[in-house]
Amino acid sequence: MSGEKKSSRTPFLLLSAIAFIVLGIVVIMFRDPIADMVNNIFKWAAAGILGLIAIINIIAFAKNTKENIKELIIGALSLIAAVILLISDVAFKIENLLLMVIGIMFGLYLIVEGFFKLKAAFASKKNSVKAWFVPLILGLLSIVLGVLIIYLGLFTTKVFVIIFGIVLIYAGVQNIVNMFFISKD
Repeated sequence: MSGEKKSSRTPFLLLSAIAFIVLGIVVIMFRDPIADMVNNIFKWAAAGILGLIAIINIIAFAKNTKENIKELIIGALSLIAAVILLISDVAFKIENLLLMVIGIMFGLYLIVEGFFKLKAAFASKKNSVKAWFVPLILGLLSIVLGVLIIYLGLFTTKVFVIIFGIVLIYAGVQNIVNMFFISKD
């Protein structure tokens, strides 16, 4: 390990992974109040965590110009979702509309993330990385979960909230796996 160069993305991946896992657990634990949209504390906590994810990813993009635009996309989507959560009382009178918007945005994020994982898998295979299939599997799962969360977000509220929490935890675990299996530049 001493001769191996550590990626500059590792701290950002770990921080975003922890943020995703914590947010996912919070979403699952408080699914009823969230589904009923009566828990304003969740709204502020979720907006804060999404804002933190946005800041972490935008800083990661700004600090490392060799990185792709993925961090900027993730940061922008997180920032938009945080703003929507903060202004939801003013902007949306129909509570299911807010969940649909957030579900669609998060589903799109997972689909984008999935395609980046597929790209990383093929790059890892090209570089003869033995575990190239790990990002391939994660990428395919991300795309499927993204499509699923968009689809389910349009029909049910409580099921959507539970799946949303599970997908957040999955995204955090995925970032931790990426720290170990994606080839480092």
